[in-house]
Amino acid sequence: MTGLRRVVLEPNSPWGSLAVLVTLAVATGATYKTGGTVNVFPHLFYIPVVLGGYVHGLPGGIAVGVVAGLLCGPLMPRDVAAGIPQPLQSWLIRMAVFTAIGALTGGLSTALRQRIEALGRVNEQTIRAFVQAIDAKDSYTAQHSTKVAEYAVAIARELKLPPERVERIRWAALLHDVGKLAVPEHILNKPDKLTPEEFRVIQQHPVESAKIVALVEQYLPLLDAVRYHHERMDGKGYPDGLRAEEIPLDARILAVADAFDAMTSDRAYRPRLPLEEALRRLQEGKGTQWDPRIVDALVRWVEGGGLGGEALEPAAEGGFPRLAAEG
Repeated sequence: MTGLRRVVLEPNSPWGSLAVLVTLAVATGATYKTGGTVNVFPHLFYIPVVLGGYVHGLPGGIAVGVVAGLLCGPLMPRDVAAGIPQPLQSWLIRMAVFTAIGALTGGLSTALRQRIEALGRVNEQTIRAFVQAIDAKDSYTAQHSTKVAEYAVAIARELKLPPERVERIRWAALLHDVGKLAVPEHILNKPDKLTPEEFRVIQQHPVESAKIVALVEQYLPLLDAVRYHHERMDGKGYPDGLRAEEIPLDARILAVADAFDAMTSDRAYRPRLPLEEALRRLQEGKGTQWDPRIVDALVRWVEGGGLGGEALEPAAEGGFPRLAAEG
């Protein structure tokens, strides 16, 4: 029901327009069938008037108000049975009231949407500031969060997740490594193998990320993806050793996107891997480190040219994708 309400009330939605027409027809029919404007049913016209203003803003509210005023005005008898028309003054006043309510609803609806959009831009700018702070601290992972967000969104769309879920995954991907701000630079950029103590520090960055995200109430839905993006299907991940379906879907998506970018980017301890090798390693880790369904979704996206023209030929049975020949 929530999804249907969202579709109908979306700005300038065709379903919203249909709802306005249907409620206008219902209000007109009910008013006429019950004897005309002498009864209480003309109040039903407030429903399409308010709905028109909400869906289509100020112009829509005014337009529907005028239409409602006409349908419930000169086109509607005061008393159907007696054939008595409405006085001119009565229906003109009613039309003016309908139009004013439509205009007020439309104006408030437009102002509310503009405010929501402004808050969305502030959120985006705040998150981008966090991302830039991470990039400034770890030069080897510059743009990492942005690329992980791109891959995670692509996977989510391949899985046919609803748009609001895709957007939530994008925000989580942008913030998933913010906890690295608490990790010393000499550990982040160390070219050699980490000591056990250093690795334990690295393992805490999802926890630190979750702590930072939890400070903003609006970001609470992102917590699971941020905290658990280093968990593994076999339970050998960190920080909590979750396994398989215990790991939230958003976190499983981030895990694959994060690993793919890590493999295909230069790091302090190794150069980037070729694309085919990165995909091969992801395929080898299906079921142990990563969710097979999510790995397959990433591979489909890459095969379809999702990396900007570097399309892959579909893998043969039991094999791995190969780069398509140029020309």
